[in-house]
Amino acid sequence: MNLTNNQKNEIISFCAELVRNAGDSGREGDTAQCVFQKMKDLGYDEVQVDEYGSVLGILNGSLPGPTLLFDGHMDVVPVRDQGSWEHEPYGAELSEGRMWGRGTTDMKGALAAMICAASYLNRAEIHGRILVSASVAEELLIGTALDLILNKFSVDAVVIPEPTSLNLGYAEKGRASIEMICQGTVAHSSRPDLGDNAVYRMMEAVKRIRALSKRTHPVLGNEVIELVEISSLPSPGNGSIPGTCRALWECRLLPGETKEGFLERWKVALEAVGRTEIRIADYKLSSYTGQTMKMDDFLPGWMTQNVNKGFTALVSESIREGGRTLEYYAAPYGCNALVSAAKKNIPTVILGPGDIALAHKPNENILIEDLLAAADIYQRICVKMSAIQYLA
Repeated sequence: MNLTNNQKNEIISFCAELVRNAGDSGREGDTAQCVFQKMKDLGYDEVQVDEYGSVLGILNGSLPGPTLLFDGHMDVVPVRDQGSWEHEPYGAELSEGRMWGRGTTDMKGALAAMICAASYLNRAEIHGRILVSASVAEELLIGTALDLILNKFSVDAVVIPEPTSLNLGYAEKGRASIEMICQGTVAHSSRPDLGDNAVYRMMEAVKRIRALSKRTHPVLGNEVIELVEISSLPSPGNGSIPGTCRALWECRLLPGETKEGFLERWKVALEAVGRTEIRIADYKLSSYTGQTMKMDDFLPGWMTQNVNKGFTALVSESIREGGRTLEYYAAPYGCNALVSAAKKNIPTVILGPGDIALAHKPNENILIEDLLAAADIYQRICVKMSAIQYLA
C-alpha cells in the first residue's frame, strides 16, 4: 500500500500527541479523549467508549464479510527514573530517525499506526468490518479490558500490535500470580519454644517450590516460577516470632496448562510443610471512568500450530509484501493476546513496531521507518482479510 506524505506525517504527529499524554493505568482519560477525537476526525463510522474507558472505532466495509480486530493498549508504565533519560520522557522528540519517549515502543507507536492506517483504506476494497480498540489498563490487568470487548463483539481474527520488531508473533507464554500463606504461632522472640515461626515454614515451602520440575516447550522454552515478594506479620517484628508469612510468585505458563493442574502440582509439593495455603492472586483497579476492573491472574500460553494456514498465512503474506523479511517470534512476555488466543480461541497474531528490549526502560524509542512500515502492513492485512477463505 502507498501511504501519502501527508498520511505519513499524520501518523508521526498523532504518535507524538499520544506520547505527550502520559496515561498510566487507570489514568488514561486524556489519552482516551485524544483517541476518540482522532477516530471521529478520521471518519470512523462509529466511535464508542465502554464502561472501563476503552475506545472502540468501527469501520464498515462495502459488503458483508469477516470482522477483524486490532487491539492496542493506551496505558504506559510510569517514569520513575527521569534522571536516566537523555530525552524528555513525554516530549516525543525526533532525532536519529527515531521518536523518543515513554510509550513509543509499548505501544503508542503501534496505536497511532493502526488507528490511522485502517481509516485510510478505500472502503470499496473492504468486506466486513474493521474494529480498532484502544484499551485500558493492560500494564496492570492484562486482557481484562479486551475480554469485555470480545464479550460484546464477535470477531474472526485479532491483531495485537505489541512490539515484535515487526516479526510475526505466533506463540506466547502465559502468566499466573500465586499467593502463598504460611501460618505459625506468635510468641515472644525470647521464647521461640512457645511459638511456631511462620517464616521458617515459608523457607521450607519456598525450597520445595523451587525444586519443582519445570515443564518445557519446544518453542517457548521452560516455564518460569519466580518468587517476587515476601512479608511477615506482625510487622515490625520487634520482640515477636511471626505468626503469618506471605509470599507472591510470578509464573510464566506454557500452552495447555490448566488452573487445576497447575495448583495440584504445588499442593503435592507442599503436603509435608503443613499449615500452608496457596491461591491464584486477584487484582483490582479503578478505571478512569470509575468502574472497578478485576483480574483473576491465571492465563495459559498459546501457540498457532500451523503458521502456513489461515490467518497467520495471511499476515505472513502481508509482511513479505510490505518489504520486510518474514521472521517468526515467540513472545516471552504476556499481553492481551492471552485473552483472544488462549481464552477465547480466536485466531490471533502479535505484530507491532518497536523492540521489546526498549520497553519500560529509560530512553524508550521507536524507529520512524518501522512505525510507517507497520501502518503499511496493517493495511495489507485489512485488505486480505476480505478473502475469508484464509480463515478456513
